[in-house]
Amino acid sequence: MIGASFAPVSLVAQVIRGTARRADTESPLPRARIMALSLDGRSIGETYSGDDGRFLLTVNARREPFAISVMRIGMKPTLSGMLDLGPRDTLDVDFSVSEEAVRTDTVRVRAAPGLNEIRLREAERRGWKVFHPKDVASIRDRVMSFEDMLRSTGYTGFVLSQRRDECVRSSRNNRCLLIVLDGVPLAGSYPNINPRDVYFMALLSPNQSTVQFGDRGPNGAIVVYTRADGDKLNFEKDPPPAL
Repeated sequence: MIGASFAPVSLVAQVIRGTARRADTESPLPRARIMALSLDGRSIGETYSGDDGRFLLTVNARREPFAISVMRIGMKPTLSGMLDLGPRDTLDVDFSVSEEAVRTDTVRVRAAPGLNEIRLREAERRGWKVFHPKDVASIRDRVMSFEDMLRSTGYTGFVLSQRRDECVRSSRNNRCLLIVLDGVPLAGSYPNINPRDVYFMALLSPNQSTVQFGDRGPNGAIVVYTRADGDKLNFEKDPPPAL
């Protein structure tokens, strides 16, 4: 029998405990895979629910936010909101999991929210100025460069130079903004980013950037996330659920 893991808890680990249940009957959901996912998609903890649906998950997320996913064959993948726990915190949470709809001639499988959807929700939760995927998609195929994409947003928070050896500046303080691509801060002036690869962008104030990137972004930042394989499959036809 596969049951919940009750391994010794690290002194700095977070503990998630709870019960997975079927949404239709409220009965326990045994042998469901419970995973903790970091913002970059890494698994930072995994266990399985027992026959009574209960689970105990140890997570080593330090102080970074993470989400909990619940998966089992025949059931819709379920993803929690972003959790932000301190070291040694314990959280009790229950999951209600729906059965996957099945037709006699078709089995429709809907994936759990992808990493970029998690990133988008987290950016909105933090209060960043977000340029949403649908808005980015409407301009990325008709511009030739990343700076043209920024210009085409019509947003007045950017100061864009015609010289490529110049940086992108903030209209608030006329200082260089940090450019961050898929979580990696970039050095130099205009980044060589293909606009067709961009999934969504966010503009951070100096305070938000300092909290996120320390002394690398004292003047503010532009955060860019590129499209993953799943993002390229007709986002406009099947948008992520509304927050």
